[in-house]
Amino acid sequence: MLSPLGLALSFLLVLPCFAGSGPWVLSEGETSIFLGAEAQRFDRLALSSGMGASDVIDTDDGIESTLVKGVVSHGIRKGVELELDVPWARVEANRPDGPVCASLGAATCSRTQGLAPVGVQVKGLVLDELYGAPVSMSVAATGRFGQWTGPRRSRVTNLGEGTTDLGAAVALGRSGGLGQGFWSAHVDTEWRYRLSNIADASPSVPGYEIIIDAEALGGARSWWSLGPTLSWFERPQGIDVEDLLSDPELAVDIDRFARLRVRNVRVGGKLLIRSSERTTLALGGFATAAAVNNPVVAGASIGLGLQPRNMRAED
Repeated sequence: MLSPLGLALSFLLVLPCFAGSGPWVLSEGETSIFLGAEAQRFDRLALSSGMGASDVIDTDDGIESTLVKGVVSHGIRKGVELELDVPWARVEANRPDGPVCASLGAATCSRTQGLAPVGVQVKGLVLDELYGAPVSMSVAATGRFGQWTGPRRSRVTNLGEGTTDLGAAVALGRSGGLGQGFWSAHVDTEWRYRLSNIADASPSVPGYEIIIDAEALGGARSWWSLGPTLSWFERPQGIDVEDLLSDPELAVDIDRFARLRVRNVRVGGKLLIRSSERTTLALGGFATAAAVNNPVVAGASIGLGLQPRNMRAED
């Protein structure tokens, strides 16, 4: 019988890397570049009863992933920003010949690396606190493309589920002074429709997803700020691990992972260090606080944000 562990391990990288940049947009002609890396590891899997239940499964020696990404944003006109997110990832089981991987079939736990789903977003500012609004607010159209990940989507170590995803996002935020520094807080939400891998499936496989990302940062000096972060990922429609295991055909289907309903709530913290107004180092850490049909993950991230000078504006 297919192990319940293997049915949810692949969500390690399926979990969205929501940019969490808030509602603010670049000025027309301005460009920003973000280069980042993230490492994750998990040793336990929460089933449909959640991570606090007694049936949480301990893995062999864990599954680890490394993701590096480049994000380029550009102000295409006043109040409108275009963003491109290009990630590369590597996922591997520490014991690909262990009993869990052995129960899942040949190549299921093989190391997988390559281009992960690419994201694009067009964001427009609709409320601006600088002009008297109580908060800044933006709306966005989003897309994510990962068809090249499809042939390996049945792996525990997959990089995606081979789909094209379309979505809409809303972000709210506000910032202000704090001593000789400043503070900022924002909440980003996204609803994502995923084109089904199975024709006429109801609900679609995979189902739609909801992502909420929030953070509040502050510092008494302008060169640093820190604070808590929260990330909530939910796929409400689908079946549970236990239901999947009860059907031998579904348990070995190439879209077995895409059929699951899932939840993963992560909490953590972030530290920003600025060497100038155009260069920022971002350090972060996170851990799963709640999970359903999903791994209990811990990880860390590092990134460098750069904003080259707008030469046209300086002429």
